[in-house]
Amino acid sequence: MTNPASPGSAISLDDYLENSRSAVTAAELEELRGFEDRILAKLDTREALAHRDLQEGARLLLAAIFSRRGMEATDPLPIDLAEAAVALRYLLKGVDLIPDSVPEIGLTDDARLVACVLDRNPELAG
Repeated sequence: MTNPASPGSAISLDDYLENSRSAVTAAELEELRGFEDRILAKLDTREALAHRDLQEGARLLLAAIFSRRGMEATDPLPIDLAEAAVALRYLLKGVDLIPDSVPEIGLTDDARLVACVLDRNPELAG
C-alpha cells in the first residue's frame, strides 16, 4: 500500500487499516450495505473465482455488516466492523494498488486486505 500522506512510501496493511478505520462511520456502514449487489457481482467474476479466499472472506465481511450487531452499530464503530467496511469499500474500487483489470493478479491486493482484516478480527469469521 502507498501512504497517501507521503506519495511513494509504502505502508503495511495493518497501518492502512489503522489509518482508514477511524474515518468509517455508522452512516457509511449503512451506505455500504446498499452496495451488496455490486460486491457480490464482483465476487462472481471470472477473476474473482480464482481467489476462493477473497470470495469466502468478503462474504464473511458482508455477513458481519448485515448482522444484527452491524445493523445496530453506532459511532464510534467497533474496530472489527470499521475494518470490515474499509476492506469492502476497497473491494468496490476498480482501480487500486493493483488495478482489478490486470489478468491473474488484479484482485490479489483485494484478497490480501480481506484476509488481513479477518486475521486481525477473528470474531468476524463466525
